[in-house]
Amino acid sequence: MKTNILQTARLPLAATLLLLPTIAPAELVGYWKLDGDFSDASGNGNEGTMFGGVSYTSDTAAALVGGQSATFDGLPGTYGSINHGTGGVAVSANPAYTISMWVKGDGTLNSDDRVFSEGITTEANPLYNLGTHNSSVDGRFDFYIRNGPAAQTFGHVYSNNLVFDNTWHHVAVVSQNKIIDLYIDGILDGQYDYNRVPDFTPDTTTIGGILRDTDCCNFLGSIDEVAVWDNALSAGQVGVLALGTGANELEIDADNDGLLDAWELQYGLASNDDGSINPANGPDGDPDNDNSTNAEEFANGTDPQEADIDEDDLNDGAEAAAGTNPLLADTDGDGLEDGEEVRGGTNPLLADSDGDGISDGEERTAGTDPTQAPSLSERLCAYWPLDSTDGTSTPDLGPNGYHLNLINMDASNFVSDGGRQAASFDGVEELLARTHGSEDVLPISASAAYTISMWVKITGAGQNDRRFFAESSSFNNDPLLNLGTQNQGADNRFDVYLRDQGTPNHEYSLSEPLDGTWRHLAYTHNDANQKIQLYIDGVLDRDDWTFKDIISPDVDTTTIGAILRGTACCWAAGMVDEVSLWKGVLTPVEISQLAAGTSPIDLTGGALAITSITRNGNGDVVLTWNSSPNTTYNVDVNKDLSENWVEVGLGIVSQGSTTSFTFNAGFPGLDAATEPRLFFRVRQ
Repeated sequence: MKTNILQTARLPLAATLLLLPTIAPAELVGYWKLDGDFSDASGNGNEGTMFGGVSYTSDTAAALVGGQSATFDGLPGTYGSINHGTGGVAVSANPAYTISMWVKGDGTLNSDDRVFSEGITTEANPLYNLGTHNSSVDGRFDFYIRNGPAAQTFGHVYSNNLVFDNTWHHVAVVSQNKIIDLYIDGILDGQYDYNRVPDFTPDTTTIGGILRDTDCCNFLGSIDEVAVWDNALSAGQVGVLALGTGANELEIDADNDGLLDAWELQYGLASNDDGSINPANGPDGDPDNDNSTNAEEFANGTDPQEADIDEDDLNDGAEAAAGTNPLLADTDGDGLEDGEEVRGGTNPLLADSDGDGISDGEERTAGTDPTQAPSLSERLCAYWPLDSTDGTSTPDLGPNGYHLNLINMDASNFVSDGGRQAASFDGVEELLARTHGSEDVLPISASAAYTISMWVKITGAGQNDRRFFAESSSFNNDPLLNLGTQNQGADNRFDVYLRDQGTPNHEYSLSEPLDGTWRHLAYTHNDANQKIQLYIDGVLDRDDWTFKDIISPDVDTTTIGAILRGTACCWAAGMVDEVSLWKGVLTPVEISQLAAGTSPIDLTGGALAITSITRNGNGDVVLTWNSSPNTTYNVDVNKDLSENWVEVGLGIVSQGSTTSFTFNAGFPGLDAATEPRLFFRVRQ
């Protein structure tokens, strides 16, 4: 059964392992203690200015000794601006950076409040925002980063754990090459990829709200100990900050062994011994005998006195070798602990080891093999060659016979072009459609993982929001899976539009495949790792689409050439050929084979071939061949492979995946009972 999975852009946490032998070379850019003012304690002169209803109180986190925090009233005009009017600090423009702060607020009181933001005063679009859940449904931390249209927007995406629950929490955002590690109270919470957002250089940096040409999204709550660095801190450094260490004291290392004093004291190591007195205290020490040195444990934020801190039956050194996260028992979130995956032969870094769209944990529970996906022939759900019509439909040569009905089309729509026989659409009223029954394996979007493959010859520029493949409801306009032209018709990019009680809106391919020539497109979706991919001509174009799962049971219709809901719309002009739908995510090699011209039937190993020839006691010959459902065949026989083939079987209806035909003895001139040798061929 397909289940609704939280829609985020999170990555497997295994990718967060640093295993750095020394402290990351990060320089402190600014440090604002907020102890009664907004001055920069780093000595770099990045001074802050408060506006509106901001007060300073003695309410601070228990880990902080003394001092004050800044409390914001959440009203318009209330925020703090760093280097006001002179460019902010533009920390988010660095290839790597760290933002650290303590926050306290109730995320359910107001929606979309921002605790840290960078923007541009001359336009509202570019934004880098950290704050409360945009819908105020809970106290999770919210990322929203934008520079351009929807396809160049990251978020809203949320933390796993609560931050804004009206208690103090330490939050650190560590970014390298647009991959964010979020730490809550010193513990890694999640990882997020915002590479699709183009670079921009902000000229405002604010806390407690956004400042563009005007301010907005003002925070109701308290902020303390804000600091930013020009590079990524290690997990150990973040852990020290969460202990209450001030940002300007982060580098204190009395014995110069690369292990911060606060971290050493936290875990019972001598801060005045670099290992020369007791090797267990130094960076190469391993007091818990887990094959992970103190330097590695510091870099990864693990406990040097605890061999297996996440209790998943893999010690920290074994986790480093496996690439898993030693702080997380189930690195890939598939319901199986890392140790169990290593012992059981599944991949602890992949929630779905065999790529069939069902997580490894679900497969173990169901008793299926999480390392072996179903065969390709079992995964093919529909195959429409779009070569011909019987006047009312065009056939499905896949295993299920889901023929598509012609709507405002006839035989003249099936044309030859560039060596292809394809379906041509006028962009006005023509489409192919099928409404599915409750027992059908379609719509394909009901599968936990699927692949849509097709050839198209469409010019996208000038065709605003036209859909050449869609799944929809015959009675409800909301759920939609749409593949089509750029919604503004501005160029030849491929457009994805997904909607089911909410939408990530239109997102686009990186290249422009809808250029009026024949191009192969393959679109994949996988619930288990929440990833969507687009391949163009067998080459991956993009895999960072905002994930959206279409789960509504109302979806019951598949269309080519337009959308069919209660009424049709969004007709595309152009040609479509060789559409196939598959359960599971096809491999890059399989997709490249389809893009090279291999037919779906050939890809499954189901190419037309005689598999057996037997002769019974009467001299009759029984032929059996691989076949496709809903197909007819002819059988010819020949004595000497000359051109003199004789048709002996006409219009033989497929019997399913295999079909048999009996050539009776006694045929004039070709008597199977007396001829020493006969040759047979089967034609589709």
